[in-house]
Amino acid sequence: MEEHGTDGWRYRGTISPRTLPSLRRHLVSWLRRRAGDEVGRQADDVVLACWEAMANVLDHAYHGRPGLIDVRARVDEDVLIVTVADQGRWTSVTEQSDRGRGLRLIQALVDGLDMRSTDDGTVITLTWPFPARRTA
Repeated sequence: MEEHGTDGWRYRGTISPRTLPSLRRHLVSWLRRRAGDEVGRQADDVVLACWEAMANVLDHAYHGRPGLIDVRARVDEDVLIVTVADQGRWTSVTEQSDRGRGLRLIQALVDGLDMRSTDDGTVITLTWPFPARRTA
């Protein structure tokens, strides 16, 4: 289920290889409506980092099978905050020696990264400085 609010965007539902591209399109659409041209190139970094976080959920939490995801994007006092939460059990990156570049890519694209895993799932929080949209 996708939700739009005055200050944010949210998707709660199933993530799968089929739904991942549409999640990206919806996030891009919200981001462009929220910031317009003011965000410039930063939108590309935001979308790529979020795409990678969502793909990591699909890959690490659900091992490529459909699972539940909760993605939220909002602007709070000139900071863009995106959280990506799942209810899966992540495979350790150390268990997959040929993997692990996704988190490094995310770190290179964001201002702040926090990742917390519990028995109930994992929450990834990404942050960027974000210009407030000025209205005339």
